[in-house]
Amino acid sequence: MIRYIRWTLLLVLFPALVHAQSTSISLDEAVELFKQNSLQQELARYEQLRKQGEASRYKAYPNPEISVSREQLNAGTVDYEETTYMLSQPIELLGQPFLRSRSASKSQKAAELQFEYDRLQLIRQLKSLYAEYWQLSEKLEIYNRALDVIRKARSAAKSRQSEGTFSALQLQRFNVELSRYRKQRDQIQLNRKQTGNRLATYLFPGGELDTEIQLSDSLSVEPINMKEQLLIQYALANRADLIALEQMVDASELQYKVEKRDRLPDLNLNVGYKEQSDGAEGFVIGGSIKLPIFNQNRGNITTTRAQSRSQQTELTLKQQAVRNQVSTAYERVKLILEQWRSMQDDGMDQSMLGATRAAYQQGRYSLVELLDATQAYVDGQTMIYETIADYNQALFELDVQSAGRISNSQNN
Repeated sequence: MIRYIRWTLLLVLFPALVHAQSTSISLDEAVELFKQNSLQQELARYEQLRKQGEASRYKAYPNPEISVSREQLNAGTVDYEETTYMLSQPIELLGQPFLRSRSASKSQKAAELQFEYDRLQLIRQLKSLYAEYWQLSEKLEIYNRALDVIRKARSAAKSRQSEGTFSALQLQRFNVELSRYRKQRDQIQLNRKQTGNRLATYLFPGGELDTEIQLSDSLSVEPINMKEQLLIQYALANRADLIALEQMVDASELQYKVEKRDRLPDLNLNVGYKEQSDGAEGFVIGGSIKLPIFNQNRGNITTTRAQSRSQQTELTLKQQAVRNQVSTAYERVKLILEQWRSMQDDGMDQSMLGATRAAYQQGRYSLVELLDATQAYVDGQTMIYETIADYNQALFELDVQSAGRISNSQNN
């Protein structure tokens, strides 16, 4: 019985223990996990399927109708019956089914292209979260180092206070600084946890959201060697959302042609077979046509014509928007790169922080100088990692806006 209880507890606790373990993930691995597991991607896929379903419904041809009728015709005492089997099929004589099929194919292609662009946007969000998580992890280390310096200096100050060479006011200053750095560190740790949870929603199914993520890639600043106009031209030729809108413009023009042809009457063909109780039998053929007297489909014609022209205008505006989006994203990358280059010689590394603490302990630095140096280290290092993260996030945005031109060149 005891052994059974032990095995039961092990089976219950083992998944939680596995999930609690940390997982080391590179940026490329994160993208692959997203493609395999992302619920956000699954929602985008459902939206694609919904649009493709609507397109399939639009091109569906009317089903035939089968009817059976039996007539009881009595003349005096003689029983007389007639049974008719009839097949009825609407026939559009002006080729509307072919136009609908072409329009639906373009709408389905547009839905597929829009999904590709939406997925690129989601991957960009994933990469941005990766960069955010990375810079928060680095900032956490920075504040831990600063706290270590303040703690050791405060410990030395306590010893010097007991010797009578350090005042209680100076010791209180250390206590205040220690509390301030701890509060800032804790806030960064909380932000890192929240960002990690958001990142996990892109990577793991719901049952694995408690997995601790460790990043195996270290981000850096790698300048791009591409001209702005080249990126704009590539985006105009290859942006999936832009091509999707072009497909929708073609589809709406075909829909407009369908509605124009629907003004004219369509034939309803009836083919059947009749049996009579006197033994006579034979085929029956007939047809019917709707006279376009009261309804000439003007409402649908006006609607589809307005929709077609609206999408053409939207396409023109979209092309202008693509130019602006690429240009703005390119300018952001350029400005952050200039910021990065300007701060290269102004940083203060960890060894300098240690040297400052040693100089303070030796009496060559005052309390104010130690605290100022620590603050300068925290501010400088934080700015460096924030700039690296900002640059990569700007690069991810430019890559999406330029239809993947940046990542394509890096892979080649």
